[in-house]
Amino acid sequence: MRIYHHPDDSTVMAYGAGALGEGFSLVLAAHMEYCPRCRTRLAEAEALGGELLSELPPVEMSAGGFANVWERVQATPAAEPSKPLRPLPDDGLPAVLAPYLHGGLDACRWRSLVPGIRQHVLNGVESSRGSVRLLSIAPGITIPHHTHGRGELTLVLKGSYVDEIGRFQRGDLADMDASVQHQPVADTDEPCICLIATDQRLRFFGVFSRMLQPLIGI
Repeated sequence: MRIYHHPDDSTVMAYGAGALGEGFSLVLAAHMEYCPRCRTRLAEAEALGGELLSELPPVEMSAGGFANVWERVQATPAAEPSKPLRPLPDDGLPAVLAPYLHGGLDACRWRSLVPGIRQHVLNGVESSRGSVRLLSIAPGITIPHHTHGRGELTLVLKGSYVDEIGRFQRGDLADMDASVQHQPVADTDEPCICLIATDQRLRFFGVFSRMLQPLIGI
């Protein structure tokens, strides 16, 4: 599998620093199971972060400062050891999605939004005022022209789509912000299924699309 589209450096750095929200982290972790290049970028970002921290000058703590920090450390549950990322088998979904997709894509409870477009929301995943969802776009169907309130990460799990940015296929990640305007269309003979995290609702340009938005909830 060849990956053509990757997250921005700032997104990888935020993920490595633990500063990325839960929904965006889930999409990025899924992409990294497809992408050895981004697994390497993450390792480099984490190493750089550790090096920068080691070079910071020591700061004198106020009286009782250490005791306060130690109380917080003791009150924090110990983190489980992290598991190394492994390359994804060519016939499987990213393992990080298994707890959310019991039975895989075929077991999803798809909800029809408009003819040719279905969604499955991943409930319980925090994503600010946005959402984390699977979107299934039938062959030849176009998503209405839109931009984003803030950020969006879109990972292709199956099929492909094309928009003003380029062509995105399995494993490709679109890392977008409010400056991006696009109109994706599924361009193969199978549905294009994407994992999408947003931190605000989309902003559609057409009057009809804006009227439908409260009904479809994206």
